[in-house]
Amino acid sequence: MAIPAKLTGLQKAAIILITLGADLSAKVLRKKFNDDEIERITGEISLFENIPRDVQKAVMDEFLQLLQAREYLMRGGFDYAKEILERAVGHQKAIEILEKVAVNIQNVPFSSLRKTDPKHLFNFIRDEHPQTIALILTYLHPEQSSMILAALPPELQAEVARRVAIIDRISPEVIKEVEGVLEKKMSMIIPHHEQHAGGIKTLVNILNRVDRSTEKTILEELETNDPELADEIRKLLFVFEDIIKLHDVAIQRVLREVDQKDLAKAMRGSNEEVAARIYKNMSKRAGEMLREEIQFMGPVRLRDVEEAQQRIVQIIRRLDEAGEIIVARGGEDAIIL
Repeated sequence: MAIPAKLTGLQKAAIILITLGADLSAKVLRKKFNDDEIERITGEISLFENIPRDVQKAVMDEFLQLLQAREYLMRGGFDYAKEILERAVGHQKAIEILEKVAVNIQNVPFSSLRKTDPKHLFNFIRDEHPQTIALILTYLHPEQSSMILAALPPELQAEVARRVAIIDRISPEVIKEVEGVLEKKMSMIIPHHEQHAGGIKTLVNILNRVDRSTEKTILEELETNDPELADEIRKLLFVFEDIIKLHDVAIQRVLREVDQKDLAKAMRGSNEEVAARIYKNMSKRAGEMLREEIQFMGPVRLRDVEEAQQRIVQIIRRLDEAGEIIVARGGEDAIIL
């Protein structure tokens, strides 16, 4: 069908899911939409054919802008979000974006806590039940959660970390009960639908920002009590996009270990910042060969891209553990002598 001049929200959702690919879209549909919404969105998906790349890009750009605006609002309020967005897209566009997201921002559980100093939060929740602490951590910024997790007693860290990883969907009743304990600290509207929180990726986001000692304590405890969970966490602990956090010398060392075909597949799923850092640390000839490899590769399944990225991550973690490169982590600085 022809792409309409003005897309509806449902059509934009369909385009985003088409762009994400079948595997990832299926996961998104299962986790984020009810049966009626799935039926409507898949109906729109079935009507689209040959979506122009510029339309896909425009829709994805708008989606990312809304996500960023939502994060800015939750981090620092309207004035902070407006200032950041104005620098990026100009005054008028910033106002348009904020108008689209501001009306729903109060529906996010514990959003007011995201503006609170982690030290104060820790003092407030440290004596709560591990399940309560875990629930709160899943809704905070990873930076806040990592500081709180690191400050907990060692015997409590692994238990809270485990509960963060296994939290899936939280009922409104549970959220209301926890917010009842925190009501003096909160001023928000309780949502009337299930909220997705926690999970392994949430825990990994937190662990990626704690110091090595805290990470080691938690993983060793999890390996004893839940080895499968510990293994899943280790696989995700340093994601491929985190390669931009490495020093140029470290990236060059990693690239000497990486298979060219794996690198080409991994790059198919990377963002521009990651690609720029990788090309920067390659010779001109090697960069040209990589671009040719990507160009003539043809369609690649998302699963194959993720597996290639994971193999590269494993190389990075191996070199880090061997002391050949330094992966700067939360709570410590990378010192190169």
